[in-house]
Amino acid sequence: MTNAGSQPSEIWLRGNVRPVAWLAVVVAVVGAGLVAATTMAASTTLQRLVVAACCGLAAAMVGLLARAAARPRLEHVGGRLRIRLSPTAVHEVPLSAVECFFQGSNPIASNGEPTCGERASFRVNTLVLRLAERAAECSSRATFTPWGTWDDGYVVFDGRWCEPLSAELARQLGRRLIDAKRSAAGATPAAGPGPAAVEGVP
Repeated sequence: MTNAGSQPSEIWLRGNVRPVAWLAVVVAVVGAGLVAATTMAASTTLQRLVVAACCGLAAAMVGLLARAAARPRLEHVGGRLRIRLSPTAVHEVPLSAVECFFQGSNPIASNGEPTCGERASFRVNTLVLRLAERAAECSSRATFTPWGTWDDGYVVFDGRWCEPLSAELARQLGRRLIDAKRSAAGATPAAGPGPAAVEGVP
């Protein structure tokens, strides 16, 4: 377990709330329609209260998702990289387990769902973090798939849920990784060599 406030953090990849903004618009339109329908119809007080409660719950859930989406996807903290690919969990890996960063892309259908290359309508930019083979204990983790995937030693960040991705950004992260490893090599390690998981971090 890592104490988030005990060491300074450096943001390497920021989050993005734009997809949540579109979801908020949809929830607002649907909620307004339901409220208007129950107001105009001969509905009971209980029915109106149920509709209001459902609208309030939906708005609260969108707010929580927006808050999580705004948090950094990738942070450097005390010789480790903190990776956030889920609204409810943060996982950490030591710098020594990280090999490189490079830009990628995933084929998606017109509705935004992943698809095979031959049926792809669009492609979305991704950032790929590759882990060393020797770091088998952190080669895979459960993720919130729209944000990215983490499997077989490859951590893939979906470009729709983080700051704009580019080849230059991947190169910058590569340089940061080299500098951070050099700094860590010249300092006393602040944590053990194994991976850490910080569950339930908002």
